[in-house]
Amino acid sequence: MRKFLCLGLAFVLTVCLAGTTAQTNADSSKIDDLKQQKQQEEEKKADLEKKAANTEEYIKEIDAKITNVSENLRATTVKLEDTQTNIEKAKKELKEAEESVKEQYESMKLRIAYMYENGDTQLLDLLFNSDSVTDFLNKAEYISEVSKYDRDMLTKFKETRQTIADTKTKLEKDEKELLALQDKQQTQKNSLENLASSKQAELSGYEAQIEQAEASAKQIDSEIAAQQAAIQKAIEAEKQRAAEEQRRQQELQQQQQQQQQQQNQNTQPQATTPSNQNQGSGDGSWGWPLPGHTSISSNYGDTDGRDSGHNGIDIPAPSGTAIVAAASGTVAWANYSSSAGNWVGITHSNGVTSVYMHMSSIGVSAGQHVSKGQYIGAVGNTGYSFGNHLHFGVTIGTLPGNWANPWNYL
Repeated sequence: MRKFLCLGLAFVLTVCLAGTTAQTNADSSKIDDLKQQKQQEEEKKADLEKKAANTEEYIKEIDAKITNVSENLRATTVKLEDTQTNIEKAKKELKEAEESVKEQYESMKLRIAYMYENGDTQLLDLLFNSDSVTDFLNKAEYISEVSKYDRDMLTKFKETRQTIADTKTKLEKDEKELLALQDKQQTQKNSLENLASSKQAELSGYEAQIEQAEASAKQIDSEIAAQQAAIQKAIEAEKQRAAEEQRRQQELQQQQQQQQQQQNQNTQPQATTPSNQNQGSGDGSWGWPLPGHTSISSNYGDTDGRDSGHNGIDIPAPSGTAIVAAASGTVAWANYSSSAGNWVGITHSNGVTSVYMHMSSIGVSAGQHVSKGQYIGAVGNTGYSFGNHLHFGVTIGTLPGNWANPWNYL
């Protein structure tokens, strides 16, 4: 009897450790998913940083172009201002030259008119007032030189006026070209500044996304740490539960020893029956997982087109119908699967796990202890499912275990 009880204790510890292993595996799988998400965030961040660096380099190139255009625009503006100053100066000089031509012309006209009106008298005056023929010729030549001087000065003033006028025309042409160049350079500068502003906004967007990726990575690190802590907590909790179960079994062993001693003292042997019987031992003591709904749409072992037999029973019910634990135990997993949808696995003290698939919602979490008949979720149509129903199954051994006939436990 003692050997049998020791084997029982070892079996209980093995079952507890199997439940803990299942939970640890589930949490470890989630950690792997989180690490993959973090790697994706880091790759996304690296790509954003590359784009940001390229954009920043492009902005530097644009800034260099803006500086060059600005310097050219400044030089054009200075040249334009000088040209406009020279135009004003030329206008002033041209006006003065025109006045000089006008004055010289008026003076010459007066002298010509005087000589024309007094031509004979003037020659007589020169003849009578001259001391000699040489004096007369000298005075006559003087008059001729004065006339020639007037004509030369008039010609010179006209040439000066024309030169100034030509210079003014050229300066005005230069002014027109410089104004066009100034407009072109200003337009080019405005275009580059708009492009720089657009790229700066793009760079700010990249920087914001980089910060978001960093924040996401930190959040994932926190979730990984939380999952690792949850794994450790689940292991510790299962150790405590195993210790409590071991203590209870020891008490049961003491009770059985006392009963055996009592039987040995009685003259008539009395059969003893254990006061506690583990639920889910295959004796049909489990409760019905979907109260109020007993019809079966697909039974255990049905093939109906499947490659292998159906590994559970399908119980149809409206969406949202309450699902309860068929027996007491520890929630091994409570998550989503692409085929099973929202599903829950409950490991019981005898190494058997009850499985509930296709839920619309889950009402428990991994590591939680549940009692027989306790609410664990609601009927749904998630995963690989055709219509609202509960797929109820049973596995035996280390998870995922081997599928067993649920009717042996219900």
